Amino acid sequence: MRQRKIQFLALAFALLLSLFADTLMPEFVAPVDHTLSDWRTRTAIRFQHWLLDRRGEDAIERRFIIVDIDEKTFNEQGAWPWRREKVAELLRILTDEYQVASVALDIVFPEVRADDNSVAKQMAKPVVTGAVVYDLLERRLPAIESGLPKSMLVSNPGKVPAFLGAPSKANHPNIMPKQVGHITPIFDSDGTIRHLPPVICDSRKSGECRPLLEIVAYANLFQSPNFALQANSNWFGAPAHLVLSDGEGDVFAKVPLRRDGAIVVPYRHHFRDWTMVSATDILKRRANADILRGTIVLLGSTALGMGDVVSTPVRSEAAGLEPHAEVLSALFENNFLYEPKAAKLVVFVVLLAFAALLIGAMKTVQRPFAAAFIYPVWMIGSILAGVLVVMLSMLWGDLLLPVVPFFLFPFFAVFFCVLAEYYRANKQKLGILNVLSTYLPRQVARHLSDQTVASVDGEIGIDASQREMTVLFADIRGFTGLVEKCSPELVATIMHRVFTEMANAVVNHGGTIDKFIGDAVMAFWNAPDEDPNHAMHAFEAALEMVRRIDGLAEFCDSLGVEPVTIGIGIETGATLVGHFGSSHRRTYTALGETVVLASRIEGLSLNYDRSILVGPNCALQLDQSRLEYMGRAKIRGRQQLVDLFAPKKDELTH
Repeated sequence: MRQRKIQFLALAFALLLSLFADTLMPEFVAPVDHTLSDWRTRTAIRFQHWLLDRRGEDAIERRFIIVDIDEKTFNEQGAWPWRREKVAELLRILTDEYQVASVALDIVFPEVRADDNSVAKQMAKPVVTGAVVYDLLERRLPAIESGLPKSMLVSNPGKVPAFLGAPSKANHPNIMPKQVGHITPIFDSDGTIRHLPPVICDSRKSGECRPLLEIVAYANLFQSPNFALQANSNWFGAPAHLVLSDGEGDVFAKVPLRRDGAIVVPYRHHFRDWTMVSATDILKRRANADILRGTIVLLGSTALGMGDVVSTPVRSEAAGLEPHAEVLSALFENNFLYEPKAAKLVVFVVLLAFAALLIGAMKTVQRPFAAAFIYPVWMIGSILAGVLVVMLSMLWGDLLLPVVPFFLFPFFAVFFCVLAEYYRANKQKLGILNVLSTYLPRQVARHLSDQTVASVDGEIGIDASQREMTVLFADIRGFTGLVEKCSPELVATIMHRVFTEMANAVVNHGGTIDKFIGDAVMAFWNAPDEDPNHAMHAFEAALEMVRRIDGLAEFCDSLGVEPVTIGIGIETGATLVGHFGSSHRRTYTALGETVVLASRIEGLSLNYDRSILVGPNCALQLDQSRLEYMGRAKIRGRQQLVDLFAPKKDELTH
């Protein structure tokens, strides 16, 4: 159950981090979001064109025409800027001869020319819409003080956010059209145009808010057009709309706005999808009048020499009029892309379903081999499912769901779940180690736990080696009499305290406690960890052990028993050490003649009235000045006599 809680917390944290990464890590998320959003846009365009090809249709936009001042025009008409008479002639031919319904100029003429009168007449026509550029960055550019027309303005935006700026570039007042729309772009951090401000309000004049050029040109097709900014209470709709209606109150377009008041440019076309006519073909009357009559003309330039080159999600080098063309195309269809107010809620629900699927898979799949594939399979499946959700939402619902959470969540979820698994495994390993340490030496327990974790099937291999070791046996004297005189509970209390003191002495000097044998303790040095001074450490442990037991006199008095005494035997020699036993049960222990000899020496300690006896091989590795020779003794099971040593009596008083 605790493991499930940790997994839930890991997934919940990954989910929240994915949803709010744009707020918490904007510098990291913005480039990722731009890349993924642009990929979605290009993929949707390719898919829509594929569908049209299957139906035998094309994606050519014929409801408006782009009159392009292109390279061909420069070759035939001369470089830009032209004389105003030529500009006037171009406008006259479009409005009078080709009888277009509206002309939107994606060009400004800020300077005064001697021949301005020729173009002023054409600019004054009601079908002509001029352009103005606003300074949104407060760069203190020279602002236009007067001359902008008051028609086609948006009424008070109220609570709907609108962009603020100062008009910095437009036609000079002598050739100002009767209606003007702005052509101010919004560049994202990577320099790409993905959004446009549908309305910009003059930061110096309260309530003077002007729509986009193409919106004004489109509204010019209707009688008495009206603009209004309206907030939206529908959670699955856009936060607000720019509503276009006619004089009778009939709505002919609703432009959805983001929370910041911008619109998402609805990129749906390739460059070849636009119906484009070279400006020189208009001036020379070579253009097809049938495709121009009654349409909106967007007059601009795609020529590199004009410097109006921008980056869009579709093309890295696009003409500046292309984003405006996309908006105009969407106006004709009244079909824009937008991010709903509840976009993050929708994403949350979808990602929650992904998380539930992962939890169910981890709960169901228990086999280690199959469980190893859960994370990669789920990650790939979640990313593909997320791609499907965002693409279907865009293609069939015109909804722009945030793309980044669908890509971040699988990675975050797997990362934090793996961390949780790592934490759980280490905690479990530590728990196993602590339990094993109560039965085995801690070094051995650590070695066993490492082997168990590393083993696939849980089998521990045979592990034994022969090395020189020092073995210590310590026995409690008079234990049988103690058992006969005292209750089992009292015996258990005494033995617990005595064994604890003896074990502490061994551990303090780097020894390994092999086992407790009735009333005796067996310990050794130089295994499993190497100890080049094992004989000396065993000797020091024996001294400390005697001091500790002697210090229990008051404890024994408090329990009403005689003070406990011990006998210790130590010897050094070649010993076989490792895991011994059957496949059902094993123990880590030492075997060999040295172990037997240490046990026999301990048994002789009472005969010599010494607490500690040291065998000859161990004595050779100790400081002889600290030892006292006790003579030779017959050891049961050995033919030769054995030299025995004991620490000098003053060693026990240090």
